[in-house]
Amino acid sequence: MHAFRKLSFWTLMGVFVLGFVTSGLAQEASLLDEIQKRGVLRVGCMLDFPPLGWRNEKGEPMGYNVRLAEDMAKALGVKLEVIETVSANRIPALVAKRIDVSSAGLTITTERAKAVSFSTIPDRRGAMFVLTHKDSPINELDDCKDYKIGTVRGTTPEIYFLDYFKAKGIEIDYISYDSNADAILALNQKKVDAIAETDIWFGKIMKQNPDKFKIVRPGYFNEWTGLAVRHGDPTWLHWVNTFMWLEHISGRVRALHDEFDMPYIPVSPAYD
Repeated sequence: MHAFRKLSFWTLMGVFVLGFVTSGLAQEASLLDEIQKRGVLRVGCMLDFPPLGWRNEKGEPMGYNVRLAEDMAKALGVKLEVIETVSANRIPALVAKRIDVSSAGLTITTERAKAVSFSTIPDRRGAMFVLTHKDSPINELDDCKDYKIGTVRGTTPEIYFLDYFKAKGIEIDYISYDSNADAILALNQKKVDAIAETDIWFGKIMKQNPDKFKIVRPGYFNEWTGLAVRHGDPTWLHWVNTFMWLEHISGRVRALHDEFDMPYIPVSPAYD
């Protein structure tokens, strides 16, 4: 009986140690290790959305989110591969493991958090507005109820724009497009009377076309955007959070806002 108890004790200890080791191995199997062994960081960026991302005359990726991607690769000591992900493909590309991290202006929402893990340190803070032609009769946000509005399919600017009017019991006439490029083209061709999107993109458009468009105020939603990774890898998520924290406290984020002429709003939690 005594021998049985001793055997049972050591058997249980063996199971415990094995479980501990297995758990440790599982924790060590992080994408962080894979990226460093691979020597390449694959980052998903929108390249039809200046100043967050676009291609220059040589076809090279440029923009705020591309710069963040370059900083990440440098911090990891690896090469960077920028993979273009249009708005609707930002999360699918991540879930399908085509990219390691999304740096593509993803607004942090509880719905999206069901599919991906967001950095708890946001990369940017902004707001959402409506853009229309200079001579448009749309002068206030609520005027949109009488016109056709263009949005980008599945984006938070679309979701919150529709929610704004839904809360008022108003059904909006709108068209969803696959990309920002499609939406601005539709506005230029007057297939829609206005488009709903974020302030940074509209700011770029206004500077390029100062006499053509106007931004309709007030805005309808304030946003925080973050980097996104796949669920289930706390080590990689911790590294991404640490990276973003250092980008902020070093002043790099503010410098990038200045470089790309973006309005800078501190992203520290603010409940106003």
